[in-house]
Amino acid sequence: MSEILIAVDLGPFSKSVIHTGVELAGKMNTSVTLFTVIEIGIGLGLPEAGPVFTDDIQGRIKEAEDILQTYKNNYPDANINIQVTAGNPKNETLDQAHNGHTSILVVGTHGRTGLNHMLVGSTAEYIIRHACIPVLVVPYNKEDH
Repeated sequence: MSEILIAVDLGPFSKSVIHTGVELAGKMNTSVTLFTVIEIGIGLGLPEAGPVFTDDIQGRIKEAEDILQTYKNNYPDANINIQVTAGNPKNETLDQAHNGHTSILVVGTHGRTGLNHMLVGSTAEYIIRHACIPVLVVPYNKEDH
């Protein structure tokens, strides 16, 4: 069975990315998996939570599952699953997307450019370049440039 994988970082923009993905799933009459990765290392976990050490990974996974459940509750008519894992967000997202069940991957991008992009990097850009399935990118900044 094919599904839509919606990968989010649980930041403030996640609501918009999830809404777009669930709306698409409704039009396609397919299920959704809400997915996030608890990053292992410095700055790991939820963006606002600060550094998390490996002994707190299970607590962070539970916290992320609770947040995704809150998003899921906003769409009672949708068939939504929740998946949280720990590791490198780029690799884990691609592994999940390539599991054989995902037909479309939905991600968000902040649209950083220049030095900020070089310093911060772009998970979305990496995923787009390496995905073996179609990727729908939801822009954070929807204003004209």
